[in-house]
Amino acid sequence: MPGSDALIEAIRGAVIGDDEAVLGPYGLRRVTYADYTASGRSLTFIEDYIREAVLPLYANTHTESSGTGLQTTRFREDARAIIREALGGNPADHVVIFSGSGSTAAINKLVEVMNIRLPADLDDRYGFRASIPAGERPVVFIGPYEHHSNELPWRESIADVVTIPEDADGRIDLAALERALAAHEDRSLKIGSFSAASNVTGILSDTRGISILLHQHGARSFWDFGAAAPYVAIELSPHRPGPDAELDYKDAVFISPHKLIGGPGTPGILAARRDLFRNRVPTMPGGGTVAYVNPFEHVYLADPEHREEGGTPAIVESIRAGLIFQLKEAVGVEAIREREESFIHRAIERWERNPSIQILGSHSLPRLSIVSFVVRHAGRYLHHNLVVVLLNDLFGIQSRGGCSCAGPYGHRLLGIDIETSHEFEREIARGCEGIKPGWIRVNFNYFISEAVFEFILEAVDLVASDGWRLAPEYHFDAGTGLWRHAGGTVEPPLTLRDVRYADGSMRYTAHRHRAPDSELPGYIDEARRILAGPRRLAAEAAPVGVGPHFEELRWFWLPDEIERELATSTR
Repeated sequence: MPGSDALIEAIRGAVIGDDEAVLGPYGLRRVTYADYTASGRSLTFIEDYIREAVLPLYANTHTESSGTGLQTTRFREDARAIIREALGGNPADHVVIFSGSGSTAAINKLVEVMNIRLPADLDDRYGFRASIPAGERPVVFIGPYEHHSNELPWRESIADVVTIPEDADGRIDLAALERALAAHEDRSLKIGSFSAASNVTGILSDTRGISILLHQHGARSFWDFGAAAPYVAIELSPHRPGPDAELDYKDAVFISPHKLIGGPGTPGILAARRDLFRNRVPTMPGGGTVAYVNPFEHVYLADPEHREEGGTPAIVESIRAGLIFQLKEAVGVEAIREREESFIHRAIERWERNPSIQILGSHSLPRLSIVSFVVRHAGRYLHHNLVVVLLNDLFGIQSRGGCSCAGPYGHRLLGIDIETSHEFEREIARGCEGIKPGWIRVNFNYFISEAVFEFILEAVDLVASDGWRLAPEYHFDAGTGLWRHAGGTVEPPLTLRDVRYADGSMRYTAHRHRAPDSELPGYIDEARRILAGPRRLAAEAAPVGVGPHFEELRWFWLPDEIERELATSTR
């Protein structure tokens, strides 16, 4: 794929901030971004196009009478059409609606469109939900590894929510789903809303097989592509030949375009079949949703794409979303899949050999290039935020620690029963966020170089094996769960309050540092020296402001304990 290779190389060279460096306790470190599962990064050529072609002729949409209104509307509708085509949809059957903040907004939009959520406070006051007979309530089937965004909106609806467990391999259990569908056959509205891939383990769902099964039982097929959209094909209507071809489609998909490369500053996307939009009143009535308003009555637009985008839409953001989907199509999902499979297989094979690294989820199932792991040391774990800060301070690697907004899945991955979960909840409610269990997550985007890939592998290996030695150099804040180096912040974050308008211009301070990728091998060598050298000890011996329950629940090492271990080992 020579064309794809050239484009991938161009993407790699166009990432804004790719050569940025941050000053930390161990010196200057080039930023190596391994957090694309949380959010993409901007691209120079996308932003150049917006600055040079879109913004000079920018105007509000909702008019085509003026030249700027016509051009901006054309750009935005082009974006909608490009996205629909990329998703395998067509204008007659599918709508594409730009919806606020990522998949979260898209899912909530559809819940509102389907009129299955009551205002919670009114429901508490008047008991509306309790008056709905059980047999008349919708039922929503969700998977074992849902993001909170594809679980909480359904929990807050009038539907009964049924969680389908994992099978023995860690995938959505199709047999269990079929049994659940049969058990709720009498429900008038049945919905399956599943993640196309886990944002924790990267495990891919059988979107085709599950959609067919749902449709065989008269259920709707909804899919959260929040984690998967940047890397896989999304097929609303695949048109594959076969006995189940007429059932092989998706009723709705939810997308977070900000996770695609080039995606920061894009809205969520709801792409769905038109027949879902039967609501009499738009979810957000207001400007742009009406055909006509007189002093006493009003008539809403019939087209869902406009009646469900009330107010001034995210215009430039929507155009950017169209551009990044156009870019993804130009690269091609096969080229993306080939590179990511190579990365993930080699990463798992390498880290499996390190006894301190425990990779979460199946190691053999098809998955995105996402790895979540915990680090063990001498019978306990290193706190995930300590590992994240060590990767940052020693190597400049940007990873993420926590539960990845997948709490129920995290309980199963970490073996936390409901009684222990309630104990954690009570301690967190007392102000002890640091007790919350979690993991470290990195991913290998398809366009990173081989040198960067190997650098991340080696850095994680080093921190997992010997990072515990640096724990005494850090303060642990039990309230926030953050770890900060004892030497304090070398360079404080920038703030908008530093911006000044003087002499007719904007003035601000930006401590910009740059470093080439040729510096990466040196960071590895320096980290080895730091890990083998003497410790600079933090001030306090134990976290302050914690109660006895914190100590009973604590699953990770504290700095003073590591300090004592180091002292014993050097005698």
